[in-house]
Amino acid sequence: MIGRQRTDLPSDLYPTDPWAIVEESFAPRFVYLTETIFALSNGYLGIRGTVDEGSPVHLHGTFVNGYHETWPITHAENAFGLARTGQTIVNVPDATSLRVEVDGTRLSLNSLSGVTQRRWLDFRHGVLERRVRFTTASGIEANVAFRRLVSLEMRQVAAFSVTVAVDRPARVSVTSRMVNRQDRKQAEELTEDDPRRAQSFSHRVLEPRAATLDGLRFSQGWVTARSGLGLIASIDHRLSQSATTELNREANDFGYRFTADVTPDQPLVVEKFAHYRRCGERPSEHDRAAVTADLDRCQEIGFDGLAESQAKILAGLWDRADVEVGTSADTQRAIRWSLFQMLQASVQLEEGSIPAKGLTGQAYDGHYFRDTEIYLLPFLARALPDKAKEILLHRYQMLDAARVRAAELSQRGALFPWRTITGEEASAYFLAGTAQYHINADVTYAIRTYVEATGDEDFLWDHGTEIAAETARMWEDLGFFRNNRFHIHGVTGPDEYTALVDDNAFTNVMARMNMRYAAELASRMRAEQPERWKSLVDRLGITDEEITRWRLAADAMYIPYDPDLGITPQDDDFLKKEPWDFAGTPANKYPLLLHFHPLVIYRYQVLKQADVMLADFLVGDEFSPELKRANYDYYDPITTGDSSLSACVQSIIASEIGYSDAAMDHFMHALFMDLADLAGNTTDGVHMASAGGVWQALVHGFLGLRRHGEGIRFDPRLPADWTHMTVGFPHRGREIRIRLEPDAIHFELRSGDPLEIEVGDQKVRLEPGDTRVQISSQAQPTG
Repeated sequence: MIGRQRTDLPSDLYPTDPWAIVEESFAPRFVYLTETIFALSNGYLGIRGTVDEGSPVHLHGTFVNGYHETWPITHAENAFGLARTGQTIVNVPDATSLRVEVDGTRLSLNSLSGVTQRRWLDFRHGVLERRVRFTTASGIEANVAFRRLVSLEMRQVAAFSVTVAVDRPARVSVTSRMVNRQDRKQAEELTEDDPRRAQSFSHRVLEPRAATLDGLRFSQGWVTARSGLGLIASIDHRLSQSATTELNREANDFGYRFTADVTPDQPLVVEKFAHYRRCGERPSEHDRAAVTADLDRCQEIGFDGLAESQAKILAGLWDRADVEVGTSADTQRAIRWSLFQMLQASVQLEEGSIPAKGLTGQAYDGHYFRDTEIYLLPFLARALPDKAKEILLHRYQMLDAARVRAAELSQRGALFPWRTITGEEASAYFLAGTAQYHINADVTYAIRTYVEATGDEDFLWDHGTEIAAETARMWEDLGFFRNNRFHIHGVTGPDEYTALVDDNAFTNVMARMNMRYAAELASRMRAEQPERWKSLVDRLGITDEEITRWRLAADAMYIPYDPDLGITPQDDDFLKKEPWDFAGTPANKYPLLLHFHPLVIYRYQVLKQADVMLADFLVGDEFSPELKRANYDYYDPITTGDSSLSACVQSIIASEIGYSDAAMDHFMHALFMDLADLAGNTTDGVHMASAGGVWQALVHGFLGLRRHGEGIRFDPRLPADWTHMTVGFPHRGREIRIRLEPDAIHFELRSGDPLEIEVGDQKVRLEPGDTRVQISSQAQPTG
């Protein structure tokens, strides 16, 4: 990958554990990375991995999915239909702060000498643990144990625990605070000229509302100034012994200070429970009762009860979702870290989607992109199918807004926004935003992926077909016939270094898939679900003539092809452009988007991400093996790696065409996107799509899973230095475990009905128990 720079965590400070991220001692130079790497989430609530006492810090962050502020988008030159309202996720009041003081000496990694720290996050437990040892000015040795979790069981709850032990009697204080950091200056402001970062606000975002204080429990209401969204943020406490309590309240800060006399055989334990409930601008009695009920249960079961629940939930998830590989522990750890990111971003997902950074940072304003449907949903459809369905239902809830957006752009049907929280387009830069019409087909592709993995046809008939029909309408209306071919002009494909082009190959092949699938569903629904079909026709006014037009447009779709090079041009004019001068571009000029005007980049053959190769993968049965190889050979050298979405796709195609070394090289780039800070912006949050791409490179690349007609096929290519790969593979109510070895592939059907599959050119019937399939040598040219 061009411009690649690694920042590997040194093994002496971060020793390799296949199930955990471990930090042996405090490393201030990696704070900007570890705040993301140690972040916790459950899909509704997320907290960055800052230290408990609050400093040193790069960026604090606590986020509630979808809780956002709006702001007017100002265009230098106005035009009809431009996005008008920006949306940015809010950094909600921070409850992580637990400051410790022993015999007058305050725990501080900044100022204390001789302080030691060890921190770790075990993916099987979902609890961030930290041990700190320091000596007071009076010579007392203090051992402090911090624990933190974002509950996978109770969606609105985060919990914290601090245990302070001493080697001789001492007076110990723990200060627990809740701080509105959204409206306070942080040490590192998000004002850098980087379009990937979040909008900063000049106005106060969170307006305080009524507060209640009941013993060790405090609740504060908040309302966003412009979007008018309500939130109740609460903290509650449980102490191991009696302590004096002081209160401290300021405009953006509320705190308890607990002080007790502690002996070596009786440490002070403070457990803290934080609760975040979204509500209307005026919280109802039901809202307050729900907060009370959850905090009462936290008091009942304590931190240990929440941690026990956490481990139990994760055990079930790992049983379905783990990928175990016979290679280095460093690679295994990175794989499980990627899987853990997707799991913890999804478990409590309800009526929402997954932002580009999950809930680990404020970058990209907390927006939802098509990244979720293309890169994350295939994994979730297997591991957490109910959550994959939630993501698609969230798209369905946006359908009315998508219809309005299509009309604004003079189109029939529906047009989903490029980036959004509410369903309205929030991308101000339409050339690389709204012009990416392919999002319509991406959503439809995700529907097909979900239904094929789960067999959930009720969702298909109640919601999926309507989305497919309305998006097909948009495509048929957007394109036009010329010389008996159907063309789509003025669009931008996935590669954002090429904008507003005619007949983008990815867009056209995906639009063809979209229209064919919509027509197929219409035919099936009419025959299999006549009452549902009648209802849909009555609501949408679908006619037989319109469905025929979808088929005709799909069959006549123009797909660029260059016979001289034997490749699929990215668009009709791509090959006419001057090649980018890669030799003359120094490494410090990547990513190009931060160093060159868009017009400069648009004039050249240079890719931010693998546009044609993504089409080769998603609708691979429409491209011959020879064409895929030619496309890879042409586009791989001119793909910069400036996008976190690209390396995984390049790995999949390289694996399929037999380029084993290149497949592994691209896989490792995707795998260490965040753990080695390959994009240079891990500090802003996890690259969730790259984490999803890691699973896809393993399953679609090395395991070779492909859709094959109505069934599935495996064409495995185990990396040469791997002894095996074991993958959990739920499929349509079946629990299957797959183990790939150099000369065989094993399928263990743990539950469910027998299944017919293909392995290479062999037809295989999976029966309960183990089925071993001999496979030919997987030796490959390197490419």
